[in-house]
Amino acid sequence: MCNNALYYGDNLNVLRQYIKDESVNLIYLDPPFNSNTTYNAFFIEKNESKTTSQKAFKDIWRWDQAAEEAYQEVVEVGGKVSQAMQAFRMFLGDDNMLSYLSMMAPRLMELCRVLKPTGSIYLHCDPTASHYLKMLMDAVFNVKNFQNEVIWCYEGRELAKRRWNRKHDVLLFYTKSSQWTFNWHEVMLPLKESSRIALSQHIDEQGRFFILRYKRGGGFAPIEKDTSSETYRQLVPLGVPPRDWFLCDYERKNKRLGYPKQKPEALLERIIKASSNEDDLVLDPFCGCGTTMEVAQRLNRQWIGIDNGPLAINLSKRRLRKAFGDQMIYEIIGECE
Repeated sequence: MCNNALYYGDNLNVLRQYIKDESVNLIYLDPPFNSNTTYNAFFIEKNESKTTSQKAFKDIWRWDQAAEEAYQEVVEVGGKVSQAMQAFRMFLGDDNMLSYLSMMAPRLMELCRVLKPTGSIYLHCDPTASHYLKMLMDAVFNVKNFQNEVIWCYEGRELAKRRWNRKHDVLLFYTKSSQWTFNWHEVMLPLKESSRIALSQHIDEQGRFFILRYKRGGGFAPIEKDTSSETYRQLVPLGVPPRDWFLCDYERKNKRLGYPKQKPEALLERIIKASSNEDDLVLDPFCGCGTTMEVAQRLNRQWIGIDNGPLAINLSKRRLRKAFGDQMIYEIIGECE
């Protein structure tokens, strides 16, 4: 396996062939959502005289022989995932959603295999299949390792007038075990101005904010009691531990690559900062136009990106070259034209 690698091909085959057991610290995946849509990428010509389009990927699933074979492969393994898939079939029948879940199940099993015992995984989804995917993740990663359903809110045009406008996606956050990385201080929320003003009256010799507490009872003590043997200093961080929702708009126009479903760098930055450390290995098995790789590189993480779309691979290469120049070293496996 080569760290800092871009793979062109089916991520299931790449995972099985190239990625070692328990070698990855953090996984982020933004897979197809079973939207029954073919997505095109749109590009503006250099002279801005016209826009051209190119097929990016197809998010259409049908129950066919390939879906049946994928389903049977998972079922024959046995265990919780097999039980979940059989229950889905009893409930859904041989329909498009079962085909989609039959695609996702073996990939999630492989992602669990390559994740380190202290690793984390974030699965990005929308309401189309999030309820089924959570049950599937419960089966693969164990119910007790579910940590959060994180809500990513975004703004934009509100057009629906017969229902609530859909303005959020979901990230299902699971870990491999009871021990994992979470750098909350890297993504903490800023203090309100009133809190900062109040804390500014309590600064120690090293410039750190603190509050004064009584040793007995734990109540707050006035600053005049600072020298008393009855009190102690409790350091206070410069922010608030993060909530399980946040507002993060799509990229500004000059950062958009024309690729459908491109996610904002700020979203990936938040995840990578919180759930990995420098030199850790970050994996994106549906890497699209390369947002995860660019952010991971900028944050001094190692990375692996996988996609089976020639357009995605070529856009990712151009993006990395533009961001870091030709000197950045990474390997390309399964080169596409």
